[in-house]
Amino acid sequence: MSKTPVGRALLAATVVCSLTLGGCLTLDPTVSADTDDSAVFEDLSVTESWSGSSVRVNATLRSTPEATNVTTITVIRANGRPYETKSVESGQSTVILTLPSNADATVVASNSVNATTVDTLNVTTGGNRLL
Repeated sequence: MSKTPVGRALLAATVVCSLTLGGCLTLDPTVSADTDDSAVFEDLSVTESWSGSSVRVNATLRSTPEATNVTTITVIRANGRPYETKSVESGQSTVILTLPSNADATVVASNSVNATTVDTLNVTTGGNRLL
């Protein structure tokens, strides 16, 4: 990685141009989900002001007995294929998830010890996609 300000600026410009020309740059990405009835998820919020093919999201977990039973969170694409799986440690209150950009997905909280689904949450990501 370049250590000079000019080198960093050139690297950043190259990345932005590559993503823009590749059609997968989203500015001001968004995530929406109805967490009101969720036993596990309190809130989902985007962590960065731009994204490529995926959006990084901070998932805040509730302080409920159901949430304490979660050991794994899996993101499932709209086509039913797994996108990402994250382990959840006992007492963990936030998890950084990666969701597909400008797409619908389902976030599944499960307990891998007894192979049960604790909660599911439908999510949608969006933003200003540059083509």
